[in-house]
Amino acid sequence: MKKDNKGGKLIITTGILAIVIVTIFAFQKNLIIHKYYEYTVNKKYSEAPLNEYYLEDNFNYVDNYIDTGIKNKKDLINFIYFTLNSGVPYIERYIDQNYTEYQNDIDSLTANDGKGFKEIISVLNNFVHPFNSSNNIKFTYGGKYKIGLSVNKAYSNEEIEKINDIVNKVIDEKITNSTPTSEKIKIIHDYIIDNTQYDRLKYENKEDTTYKSNTAYGVLIEGYGTCNGYADAMAIFLDKMNIINYKISNDEHIWNLVYLDGKWYHLDLTWDDPMSDINVNRDTYFLITTETLEKLDDKTHNFDKEIYKEALN
Repeated sequence: MKKDNKGGKLIITTGILAIVIVTIFAFQKNLIIHKYYEYTVNKKYSEAPLNEYYLEDNFNYVDNYIDTGIKNKKDLINFIYFTLNSGVPYIERYIDQNYTEYQNDIDSLTANDGKGFKEIISVLNNFVHPFNSSNNIKFTYGGKYKIGLSVNKAYSNEEIEKINDIVNKVIDEKITNSTPTSEKIKIIHDYIIDNTQYDRLKYENKEDTTYKSNTAYGVLIEGYGTCNGYADAMAIFLDKMNIINYKISNDEHIWNLVYLDGKWYHLDLTWDDPMSDINVNRDTYFLITTETLEKLDDKTHNFDKEIYKEALN
C-alpha cells in the first residue's frame, strides 16, 4: 500500500500557468461542468475532476495516473483506473508518440471476449468505491494521439441516494465513535447477513429474478444478494467508516479484503450467510488471514497474487 489517507480531492501544486478547457456534459438531465487544467511544460493536470467517492488509497496493482501522456500499457491501465476512481463520465488523455502499440493494447483491454473488457473492468472495479464502478467503458479518438474514455456507471443516482439513506441510518443507530473498528465491521457484517437472502435462482441461472441482487441495491434495499452484491454492500459501509479495503475476485466469486491494525484480512459475507446454504458458521470467513483462508481450501477463494498483493502481507 502506497498511501493510506483518504480524501475527496486531489490537487497537484505547480507554479505553471494553465490553459483551462471547460467541457460540459449532459448527464441524467443535469449539466455538470468539469474543468481540465492542461500544462504545456511538465504535462500534468493541476486539478482533476473528482467526485466525493474518489479514493486516495493507491494500492500495489494500480495507481492514479495524472500525467497527460500515456507511455505504455501500465499507464493505460492506470488511466482507466483513475477515470473510474474519479467518478466522472468522461476524461481525455494524450498518447506518447513513442507508444506505438497503444491501439493493440486498447483493443486487448476492451475486447468483449471474456478475456479483455470483462477482465480489466472486473479487476479495476475492485479497487474503486462501488458507486464509481462501471458496467462498461468506451474509448473514443480525437486525433492520432488523443483518446477519451467514457464510463457507464453501475449505480444510478437514485440507487446511490437510497443506499446512502440505509447506510447512514444503520451507522447512526448501531455504531458510535468509541466502537472498536473490528466490532464496527462485525456489526455491519451481521446486519447485512441478517437482512439479506441469497438469490439462489440468479446464481444458478435457472430463472431470472426482478432483484438487483448482484449490487448493493439488491442487498440493502431489496433484501436479496449474490456475492457481488454482498461485497459491494460491505465495501460501501467500510468506505463510509473510513476503513481501507478493496474487493478480491476470480472467475466465480468475489469478497472483501480489509486493512485493520496494520494487517490485511479477508471478509466474505456470502459464505458467512447461513441463508446461502454454502456455510453454516457465520464467522468462518470473518477477518481471516490469507494463511487461514488457504487452509480452509474451499476451492472458490483462489486469487491472483500478482494483482491482490496486499493479501500477502
